[in-house]
Amino acid sequence: MARTVKGDGWNKPCPAHGEVFCAHCRDNHDIDLTVDKQLQWVRGKLLHRATKTEESDTPLPLPAICVTALQHRHQQTEGRQGESREAWHDTGMIFTTRFGLPVESRNFNRSYDSRIARADVPKITVHYAPRTCGSLLVDLDVHPRIAMAVLRHADSSITMEIYSQVSSKATREALRKLG
Repeated sequence: MARTVKGDGWNKPCPAHGEVFCAHCRDNHDIDLTVDKQLQWVRGKLLHRATKTEESDTPLPLPAICVTALQHRHQQTEGRQGESREAWHDTGMIFTTRFGLPVESRNFNRSYDSRIARADVPKITVHYAPRTCGSLLVDLDVHPRIAMAVLRHADSSITMEIYSQVSSKATREALRKLG
């Protein structure tokens, strides 16, 4: 399932330095991610569909490192648009094929697996990423309501029961405190 990404603010010049998404001030930029639709295979066709809940459509503030990565990808996409000329399909998406079309999930997974192998890092599947994020938020002592908002859940019990795991380090620390 792919999602349409809209970024607001990365093309605005920094008031202090005049650069677009100034690296000096990147932690001071408030840039949100809005996922307004999802791309799904339905009866053999790739269709744009509404997201599941209103919470899914709520803008999500992005950390500067994510904005930098999305900005880099946006610039790559613009470069591809120029190279493809009349073959380009302007979908408004950031993650596309070289012709601007949505990336099919099978191709995304192949590319994802290839990059993980090249980077020689442990594999976390795309579908396991929310659980990993939830577990990291728990380990960072992030309040469950905030974790719920980050993971886009309507109910914090879903966040805490399904998507978060307490690390063994956190368990040892809790038992040490209890002792």
